[in-house]
Amino acid sequence: MGGMPRRQFVRLSGTAGATGLLGLVGTDRALADGGPTPAPSPSTPGDPGAAVCPTPSALCGYPTDTGGRYDLWDRVQVCEGTKTGPPFPQCLRTTSTYVILNGGSGSNHDFLLVPSCRISGIECPFITTANAPNYWLDAWNNAQPGQPGHVVYPHLGLGVNSADPTIRQQDQLHIHLAGIHSGIQTQLNNHDSAISNDPARWRNQIVPIWGLTSTGLPAPRSYRVLHVANLNGNLFRLLLDSVVRPTGAAMAAQMLAVTPRLIGGGGFYVLNSEPGLPVPAGQPGGTGTVDFLLAYA
Repeated sequence: MGGMPRRQFVRLSGTAGATGLLGLVGTDRALADGGPTPAPSPSTPGDPGAAVCPTPSALCGYPTDTGGRYDLWDRVQVCEGTKTGPPFPQCLRTTSTYVILNGGSGSNHDFLLVPSCRISGIECPFITTANAPNYWLDAWNNAQPGQPGHVVYPHLGLGVNSADPTIRQQDQLHIHLAGIHSGIQTQLNNHDSAISNDPARWRNQIVPIWGLTSTGLPAPRSYRVLHVANLNGNLFRLLLDSVVRPTGAAMAAQMLAVTPRLIGGGGFYVLNSEPGLPVPAGQPGGTGTVDFLLAYA
């Protein structure tokens, strides 16, 4: 799509008959930011072991989906013991609402949080409801030192791709726990005066950020950026209410990424973009992928 790199589908090693995961090329290694220990996710009232899941539908997917673009969903079920398959040492944490998996690169800064519910991706309306677990906070917590998805990198980035099949090759929601490319934090710091914490202004706070393609070449894209004090709220709902509905955009076209805000009062930057992003004159276009921002290998 307009020169955006296509994601590579990478098979995990050492798992005969195993399912596929995603990976890309990144850069150096160091230590990620600290954070709290993961807390339990919401569960069905009266049944603490069961997750609240969406009603099966074309938008959210069906539990019977299997193979191909649903390999990641197969993998989740095997990790949970609800589907027959070989043992997977890459099932790093299994809870009632999500699993933590190794990504496809084999590095120490490439992990995935995948819901235990059948959720196709960012287009599934369930993730914007009050019944949805806070997958972003769970991802952040699991990426910290001492946790199974500990991202060993100078700075941490979380991300979800749009539903575009040329970008997303697995139709099961997954948040990438990865490094964020060198220089992106500095660029965000430089744009900080143009980035407020007012959700009503988010859709118009569009800044250019230079990232990297999958071949390591510098490439600019534009992003809507907001800063938030913490990850206690539902970022999918915030995106829907503050950007998607006011602009008439499609939720399926959106990418969403999170990285710490290292200046001012701290908190986090939340970055959103889409291929049809209406950018100011002279700025680069938008994107539906987080891969310009995140370092995997």
